[in-house]
Amino acid sequence: GVSLQPCSVSCRAPSTMFSKMPTRKSVLLPLLLSACHLLSVSPFGIQTSMRVGKRVLHVSSALSEPPRVRPRALPKGADLNTGARGKSRDALLEEQAQQAAKSAALGSRYDPIEAEKYFNLRTLDVWRRDMQISVPFTTFLGQVLLDFQRGVEKANRPRRAKEFMELIANLGPAFIKAGQALSSRPDLLPPEYLQELQKLQDRLPPFPNEVAFKIIEDQLGMKLQDIFERVEPEPVAAASIGQVYKAYLKTGEAVAIKVQRPECEEVIALDIYILRELSGTLSQMIKLLRRDLDLRSVVEEFGKLIYEEIDYLQEARNAERFAELYGNNPDIYVPKIFWRFSSRKVLVMEWVEGVRLTSPLVSEKDKTRLVRAMVQCSLQQMLEKGFFHADPHGGNLLATSDGKLVYLDFGMMSEVEPYQRYGILEAVIHMVNRDFNSLCKLYVRLGFIPPGTDVQPIEDALTKALPDVLGSSVDTFNIKNVIGELGDVMYKFPFNLPPYYTAIVRCLGVLEGLAIQVDGKFRIINDAYPYIASRVLTDSQLQDALEYMVLTRERKVRWQRLENLLQSASDFDEWDLSQASRLFIDFLFSEENEQVRENMVDDLTDFVDGLGLEALEYALSSSRVLLPDILRSGPLPDSPRLPQLPPSLREALGRLELLRSSSFLDRYLQRPDRLTALARDVYQSLRQKPQAQRFLLEASTHLFERASSRTIRLLFQMPQVPPSQLPRISQSLGHARALPGRE
Repeated sequence: GVSLQPCSVSCRAPSTMFSKMPTRKSVLLPLLLSACHLLSVSPFGIQTSMRVGKRVLHVSSALSEPPRVRPRALPKGADLNTGARGKSRDALLEEQAQQAAKSAALGSRYDPIEAEKYFNLRTLDVWRRDMQISVPFTTFLGQVLLDFQRGVEKANRPRRAKEFMELIANLGPAFIKAGQALSSRPDLLPPEYLQELQKLQDRLPPFPNEVAFKIIEDQLGMKLQDIFERVEPEPVAAASIGQVYKAYLKTGEAVAIKVQRPECEEVIALDIYILRELSGTLSQMIKLLRRDLDLRSVVEEFGKLIYEEIDYLQEARNAERFAELYGNNPDIYVPKIFWRFSSRKVLVMEWVEGVRLTSPLVSEKDKTRLVRAMVQCSLQQMLEKGFFHADPHGGNLLATSDGKLVYLDFGMMSEVEPYQRYGILEAVIHMVNRDFNSLCKLYVRLGFIPPGTDVQPIEDALTKALPDVLGSSVDTFNIKNVIGELGDVMYKFPFNLPPYYTAIVRCLGVLEGLAIQVDGKFRIINDAYPYIASRVLTDSQLQDALEYMVLTRERKVRWQRLENLLQSASDFDEWDLSQASRLFIDFLFSEENEQVRENMVDDLTDFVDGLGLEALEYALSSSRVLLPDILRSGPLPDSPRLPQLPPSLREALGRLELLRSSSFLDRYLQRPDRLTALARDVYQSLRQKPQAQRFLLEASTHLFERASSRTIRLLFQMPQVPPSQLPRISQSLGHARALPGRE
């Protein structure tokens, strides 16, 4: 139960732990503070009481809610239905409310310093809640310590993990949210604990309708019947922070009303304060388990995140930004926000009819298409735009009857800076190529591992942990396995994962879990790697990664890797071949890559030479089979026994067939204008590169020399030498320097 205790005296503080308030100097301030204290009235707002467990806990609201910004009235003389600039009255009011909401100051934000000052004056309230939290926590940690001393910690870990999850679930909304956040922190907890915490359900019984409707009226400054034609009597969902009703506006639109739980912010403020105070003691106890963790910084980071989530105006801004970035995708739909009827504790948005992706009402074809759209949109969010939905579970994604994917609940969003996005792309590339030394160096550069750490043990652990996951090909491993194996390593070594990384890890795990429910054989990496390959080939910021992937230390091209990269990128529908061609030409014909060009001339000459030599030998051996039959009178045999095609010819024909049957080539053949534009772009790019003309001249000259040498050997019946043993381009052109690695 929640009750508000009216007070006869109230005042605003100069500042609160959440928002800066204007300072008012007065000689009466000490007297007012004393009076407030004697009357049990908070100088930061009103005194409230909340029931936590079986106790009634008195907590002073530390939030001074700024007055709600109302849209201005319509100009005099404006029509009731049509206002200025020909817009309807509702449209004008909505536009004004949107502008007012965007320009309004941010809502409650966590400030640990102000929180400490505030709660230091309320020792009794803090002590009561502290007992409810610290006693079960210290008891649990004591049991884990005993397990360690008896040598049974690993055997008892599954049972302890389940006890820990139940402990978290019984402590209220802040702890439920914290537990969900911890479920993606392999650097803090072992895998058994992570698995149990992933089972936490953010569901609570709904609070009474009369309380919810009173909050709506207080927040919007209007009677419920003046806003809504009808509100459904039962909430459609209830969680730890708020609950949702279906309603209808006076204009007829169906909407969803999200109402924050009463005193939710105050409960969370007190719990985070206590957790922060306990973090020092808990860190010391955890050190006995041979883990050195800065729990205080973890609690403070969580405080910042949860306070953004309980600000519904911030959620509305998130939804609008999400729609601006990704709403142009024909498969994605974002509900409209009704700004006039939204505040920091009430959010009204468009009601969208839909079902979960796993529903039997969705056809298998639509399920597959929508899952692919979900994955591609998520990759774009995390690795391209950097603003992503961090909680895409099944309840936050709907399939509509017209085949669109609807995103809901924009309270938990995360952002990734450009350098972090490129770091993630590089990490995937290093894992795919099993270059764990470079991966460890990248982790140090990104701040995951402290500078100066000996990374050799970490490299050895990664090599040992990931052989079966990444051993064969990109198609065989899944995100769950990768996260699990990496999590074991990150728990054993001194990793410190930043919030954006854990948000991405959780997001990818949830996405793949949801996709597997739709298609048991689905692997998110199957869709992710083509996107990553296309980015590597088209993003100028990833040229170092491309060079690392396709060049050896001797600056020779790894043709198999380049072919695999091109083949993977061609599976991505939006791959820009023109951009990839321009970047490749710029890279190949830059001044510093002369060595690459020479090696490429040698490789191309060897390939054509070897192919021609095998074709010639095949033609000669075939003629020895066919010539007697041709010279002999009579009909030729129906199926002459020709020799088997040599390996190089079979491989070349196989590649041609693969190219001919690819959907990527079909897209270009169906649009001759695109093919013409591509050829024109490549021609113009080559014309502007003097090195390109020299490259073509050297290649043709070297190929002509090789063909002449082969012809002379053939005419004089000299043995043919393998292509690799013939002179290199640097020798045939009289270059002074030799290739690196050659004497």
